[in-house]
Amino acid sequence: MAKKTALPAFGAEFGGGYFSGEIVVNGERFALVVAPKAEGEKMDLEYKLKDRGTSDGSISDDDGFFNSNLINDANHPAAQFCKSLRIAGHDDWHLPSRDELMRIWMALGPNRVNTPELFKSGAAEAFEERWYWSSTEYAHASFYAWMVDFDIGDQFITSKISYCGVRAVRRLKI
Repeated sequence: MAKKTALPAFGAEFGGGYFSGEIVVNGERFALVVAPKAEGEKMDLEYKLKDRGTSDGSISDDDGFFNSNLINDANHPAAQFCKSLRIAGHDDWHLPSRDELMRIWMALGPNRVNTPELFKSGAAEAFEERWYWSSTEYAHASFYAWMVDFDIGDQFITSKISYCGVRAVRRLKI
């Protein structure tokens, strides 16, 4: 039986940011790390600037690192912002997938009952109570991508020309 790695509490400093949960991608377990707000968050970015109806292939619901590598160019400001970061010596930041972003909201959503103090509404590391881009393109209509509302946790698709928030993440294999 494999020994389970001990992980910190949600919102604890970890891996250059803050621990925000676990995710399994392709059978491998990862810890999710949310970037510090001051360095790793930017509001009002578009998903894509031109050829918005062209599929990017970034349809993975759980692998934001894969998706972000596909769309890491000047035509994709949200992903490029995340991929360009170097925080606490780490340069493997990415735009979270739809599932990664939902796991983060469940652990650190600013209006959730058990959210750590540092991430509660109005606190230093709190997410804005707005929509955040995921790296997951909507598979059935490539003009759209998934986003998550950090006020109440809704998921929805919107046009890639919309302006949403972005918060970078990274993963550590556990």
